[in-house]
Amino acid sequence: MCLDEGRTTIATVADHKIPHKGDRELFFDPANLQSLCARHHNRDKALQESRGYRHGCDADGNPLDPPDHWR
Repeated sequence: MCLDEGRTTIATVADHKIPHKGDRELFFDPANLQSLCARHHNRDKALQESRGYRHGCDADGNPLDPPDHWR
């Protein structure tokens, strides 16, 4: 997420790309993991999951959410 915004930050959290919601197979799937900084994990990823889309734009002003109609 930091790289999408044009910044390099040390990752401190292993995040599940798809929330596992108790599914052990999804929980332990290494392809379902991504490295995030604490800020993006604790704030932005939580908002993304509750809203259903990713808010914000990259350094060029393009929306960060892949299905956004402006992308």
